Formats: sequence, structure tokens, C-alpha cells
Amino acid sequence: METKEMQERIRQKKFFRNNGVVLKGINLLREKYVQLSELKYALEPTLTEQELRDSVNYLSESGYINMRNIRSKQPTTLADCDFYEIEAKVSADGIKIIACVKSDECIEV
Repeated sequence: METKEMQERIRQKKFFRNNGVVLKGINLLREKYVQLSELKYALEPTLTEQELRDSVNYLSESGYINMRNIRSKQPTTLADCDFYEIEAKVSADGIKIIACVKSDECIEV
């Protein structure tokens, strides 16, 4: 196996693990929204901010978390709002992932 291929596999496996860590981190407050900035501090140094952003983006786009603007409470995305102005909550599908009732090959729980 070539070095480049090995590096890609390592990066991919870390992304899958990070997705599970972020999903479970957001779920800690259960029915409450958690600010992404607070989650960032809670997960440091396990994840870099960029890794957190990558996972939040994937989980949001897949429907596993719901995100909204902290002030307006309107639904938002990373593309439309500053990272530090967003809070997130696990969706019903996200809870199914955590409970291992549903699976996603890109999330390691």
C-alpha cells in the first residue's frame, strides 16, 4: 500500500470517528441546543476547529443535527452563518444513529 493511500485511509477513518464524537457531544444536553463554540472548547484538543466544522457540516447536511442562529433562533447552516453564532441539537435520525438503530458508514459510534 502506498503512503498516499495510507494517509487517505487514516484521514477518512478519523473523519468517521470525529462524526461520532461530535454527534454524541451535541447530544449531551439532549433536548437543549448547544453552542458550537462551547462544543469546540469541550472537544479540544481531541478535534481541531476545522475537524469540528467538517463533522458539523456533514451531520447537518445528512439531517442528523438541526442548527439555528443563537440570536434569531432561525434555522441556519455553516454556509449562511458564522460558526460562533450557531447552536445545534441532535435530530430524531441522529438519535437513531447514537442508539445504533440506524447506521451510517461515515459515523463511528
